[in-house]
Amino acid sequence: MEMQAQPALQIPWRSLLVATALALVALFILGLDQGQTLAMVQGNAAYEVNWIHEFVHDARHAAGFPCH
Repeated sequence: MEMQAQPALQIPWRSLLVATALALVALFILGLDQGQTLAMVQGNAAYEVNWIHEFVHDARHAAGFPCH
């Protein structure tokens, strides 16, 4: 009895593209955002309140991103 090789796992390239884009957006929000993301909705108030910065502040430090 011959053993047949299993086919390699193939991930669709569109799924990889979407996953990469989402990862880059998440990385930007976690590490670099200082109000830019919410400024699209809130305008200049987003820079004063800075909700995203406050929400991910501890995660930034845990991931090694300086924010001060």
